[in-house]
Amino acid sequence: MLDPHSEPFRSRVLIVDDSFADPGTARGRSVQLLADMLQAHNVDVVRALSYDDASAVIGVDASLRALLLDWNLGADGKASHAEATRLLHKMGERHARAPVFLLADRESVKRSITLEAAEMVDEFVWLLEDTADFITGRVLAAVRRYQTQLLPSYAQALAQYAQLREHSWSAPGHQGGIAFTKLPAGRAFFDFMGENLFRTDMGIERGALGSLLDHTGPVASAEKYAAKVFGAHRSYSGIVGTSGSNRSIMQACMKTDDVIVVDRNCHKSIEQGMMLTGARPVYMVPTRNRYGIIGPIPPSEMEPAALRAKIAASPLTQDVADAQPVYAVLTNSTYDGLCYRSVRVESLLGQSLDRLHLDEAWYGYARFNPMYANHFAMRGDPKDHAGPTVFATHSTHKMLAALSQASYIHVRDGKSPIDHHRFNQAYMMHTSTSPLYAIVASNDIASAMMDGGGGPSLTQEVIDEAVDFRQAVARLARSFREQGEWFFQPWNIDRVQEPASGASFDFADAPTELLTRTQAPWVLRPGQQWHGFDDIADDWCMLDPIKVSLLAPGMGPDGQLEATGVPAALVNAWFNRFGMVPTRVTDFQVMFLFTIGVTKGKWATLLTNLLAFKRAYDANTPIDEALPEIAALYPRRYQNLGMRELGDELFAYLRKNRPNEVLNAAYESLPEPRMTPRAAYEHLVAGTVELVPSSGLAHRVAANAVMPYPPGIPMLMSGESFGPEDSPQISYLKSMEERESHFPGFAGVIEGAELIDGAYHVLCLKP
Repeated sequence: MLDPHSEPFRSRVLIVDDSFADPGTARGRSVQLLADMLQAHNVDVVRALSYDDASAVIGVDASLRALLLDWNLGADGKASHAEATRLLHKMGERHARAPVFLLADRESVKRSITLEAAEMVDEFVWLLEDTADFITGRVLAAVRRYQTQLLPSYAQALAQYAQLREHSWSAPGHQGGIAFTKLPAGRAFFDFMGENLFRTDMGIERGALGSLLDHTGPVASAEKYAAKVFGAHRSYSGIVGTSGSNRSIMQACMKTDDVIVVDRNCHKSIEQGMMLTGARPVYMVPTRNRYGIIGPIPPSEMEPAALRAKIAASPLTQDVADAQPVYAVLTNSTYDGLCYRSVRVESLLGQSLDRLHLDEAWYGYARFNPMYANHFAMRGDPKDHAGPTVFATHSTHKMLAALSQASYIHVRDGKSPIDHHRFNQAYMMHTSTSPLYAIVASNDIASAMMDGGGGPSLTQEVIDEAVDFRQAVARLARSFREQGEWFFQPWNIDRVQEPASGASFDFADAPTELLTRTQAPWVLRPGQQWHGFDDIADDWCMLDPIKVSLLAPGMGPDGQLEATGVPAALVNAWFNRFGMVPTRVTDFQVMFLFTIGVTKGKWATLLTNLLAFKRAYDANTPIDEALPEIAALYPRRYQNLGMRELGDELFAYLRKNRPNEVLNAAYESLPEPRMTPRAAYEHLVAGTVELVPSSGLAHRVAANAVMPYPPGIPMLMSGESFGPEDSPQISYLKSMEERESHFPGFAGVIEGAELIDGAYHVLCLKP
């Protein structure tokens, strides 16, 4: 049995009682004696003398294992009891199932205890009647029971295994970390990572933890638990990221020459899946707005007639024009945070195919907050599911609390289901026979944290923080605008209407409850200027409030550049200097992800850095002072230049070259496919490829995908032609060459293209 007092599970309890301040009274002596006896049993005691102090502790200290609460704190009255009740609710939200002891006297309980409060309490303690030894024993027993079930099954099994300290005669060779301790470099690494990591890194011979490949033992229990939490019929724990999870699904769903429907706004792992399977894709093309923000695919693209027309028109599928697609994949949400009304997506695509895959890598939290109702794959109760078989992939390491590489595959069986044994053959191709068990355990923990009240509490907190930040930026923008000055603007609706009353508010002043508890302010509607998707279908998608894009000045609502502006590339360089890395930057957009790890302090620091950037920009602070790293790398280019001067030069470049418009055109126009991604990859393997500079790319066929990063979405797939000399794909590469030439250090990254002597080179098939 796991020792509940071992260091990873050290106990901590919160005692809320103002009698600590009066040790001369009988009650003061009793509560202090109780605290001393708990500490003698290796329990850390946190003391709080007020409800406010206790609330703060409950909100930030996740190590609490029990609460002991004085029912009559301050005074035996309705106000005090109401505060105590609110504290009990908060404890239940943040520390579900942790034992709660109510410190009271019999008369007070008989007179004032409410049913609401009683239902949240595990035990009543008569502090002046029961002995401290007896009360301590009751608390310790409750804490042990709680800690025994605190970890979900797999994480518990892993922790128990670590305590065995077994002698192993099999891999891994470091043998619980011992090998690292034999030389200085290894010892430094061992001390840095911690012994438990190495004690839990073991080979597949340990049957106690079950098998990730066969889905037995604690692994099976953990995956069944994940399916329950995330609303699936079956779930599979992934250890090679959602890239591996996506490839597993594709390998299970299709074979060579099957016709599939692919979101052009797809991750590169989807193209890799096409390389592995030899499937023939037709593409659904998403919209993009004036800022380069990726919007939704119109529902018209998903209609059966539209899909039949795509299959008939594509050079890859003309010989099978009557074929039915077997699978479709859609990115939900988009990189910029636009989330489809998935119930409509499923209905539309389900008319043409039996298997639908929603790549929700950045969206694994959606099930746990009503804000996202009907906008994610695993909706409602799985037993009510009808229609196509639906797969969802979640990067639990991206937006939930799991280690890097952790991922989940969730399955709801519908039409043409793939039974477990068949699916597992594909799954095993994309996992390891020597998994890092800590990754599996972190998936288990991610599920546990979302279970019960944890998921709603954590997701609501993120939404609250993101909305607070958005409104803070909006208020600052308004204040600066009233002074005739510039500032950043959050990308969201400008005015918000309260549905019940019809009252209208500036976004900056809108009631918090309206923005954080209702979906309506975030749904994109036709005719709204703010989002820039002019022909969007009504109630087709919503903006996720936690994916915050800030807009720098310079682009008007008509998409035309204004007389002056602040290029986002300069903002990005400023943030990078201070170790603050946005998730995406376009010409005038800077995007930040709010996750369950974000705090008020973190976003407040972000706000102060925005203000600091404005001050440096307005003061034309010298580049060698504002951006010393860039100035040191390119002294001849940026010497004697200030921030505003450089910003003006960058903005002039944007006005002249319009790279954003060129990139939008590259994404919105489908290149001509000459062969499938698999056929192009076979040329790569055979070596019948060559590096071709941008000047020679006209009508050449790419041997690999070309992806501006971020977000790493292909503007050209393997096997597609670059088209004529003036094609948007070639034009974009040349535009980036010019940008790199004029503004070294400010050019974006293009995956699949190599910058050599100032020109981008791409691997192409030999003629």
